Amino acid sequence: MLEAALSAAPLLFPAFAVLGALLGTVMFRRARRQGRPALAPVLWAAALAGEVAVTLTPTAGGASGSVNCTVGAGSWEVALGRQGLLNLALYVPLAAFGVWAFRRPLSVPAGCVVLSAATELLQTVLGTGRACDAADFVDNSTGALLGAVLATGALALAGRGPSAVRRDGVRALTAAGGGLSAVAVAVWLFVPLYDETAARAPFSDAADVLGPARRLADGLFGPGSRLETTSTVADPALSRFALAEVVTDRGRFRFEERSGSLVSVEFADPGPVGASPLSEEQLLRAGGEFAAAWFPDLASGARPVLAPGPDADGSRVLSYRRPDADGAQQPGRLDVTVSASGRVRSATAARPR
Repeated sequence: MLEAALSAAPLLFPAFAVLGALLGTVMFRRARRQGRPALAPVLWAAALAGEVAVTLTPTAGGASGSVNCTVGAGSWEVALGRQGLLNLALYVPLAAFGVWAFRRPLSVPAGCVVLSAATELLQTVLGTGRACDAADFVDNSTGALLGAVLATGALALAGRGPSAVRRDGVRALTAAGGGLSAVAVAVWLFVPLYDETAARAPFSDAADVLGPARRLADGLFGPGSRLETTSTVADPALSRFALAEVVTDRGRFRFEERSGSLVSVEFADPGPVGASPLSEEQLLRAGGEFAAAWFPDLASGARPVLAPGPDADGSRVLSYRRPDADGAQQPGRLDVTVSASGRVRSATAARPR
């Protein structure tokens, strides 16, 4: 998610600078060897470096999220909001500069579509702290098509229309077919698809709880966290389903036994002592990273409200309420508490469905 990617990720701008310099140098030398102007290839290299840095640079939220990808009707609300426009805008220059540089109005946007699909897959598989969302793929693909159309139109007006369109079409079909097929197979093998509107079969016994508990513990607290106790509790204010409560040596959390959805988490580690306090904007971004990764059904399409935390230590609480199609707030709520240094302390999701 691009909006989440623009949070306090300390390596984002250094990664962009390094990738931009490397790719820009490669494209500059390639253009010189071919006797072509270097401006368009260098700009395309900068756009590609920006896409990779913004979407794949690990975040500083301290959690990687569960390995899944959000699909379904609820995820498409994101495409119409500010986050959707940002994701769309990210791919417009990438496709436009690509068409300008390579004169391939069909295979360039096809490659961008494959790149977007691969990026969404890598965001969750690599544990970057980002959330894989099918709506982001649609936004990116739309931006790529728009950029390709704009660049193709500009080249046509300048009398520099593309040549070998038929060959370019074959390349586009080959790239899109092969690339998307490879991503689809990888998703089928490694990434569960999460549909927030779909019911899931309940776990059959306690042994089925341990698998999700282990995966959630590793994602929330890092590999090696030790499960100390696991029990079943009921909390109608948060969910009408039975909850599994798990205590580890690094914190505790609850999740629905029926669906495996995370309901609440508390971190035992308070974070680094004496860390410099962050601005409210940075705290919003840090909490937003965590919310997008772990509670996409409540965070997607919702704008958090920032309020003082329960303790007088500079902490803040991000409260999410999602609007429905008429603008009214839907049932359900998400509260994420972030320390003054940007460390997520706890989160609670109410899903009284």
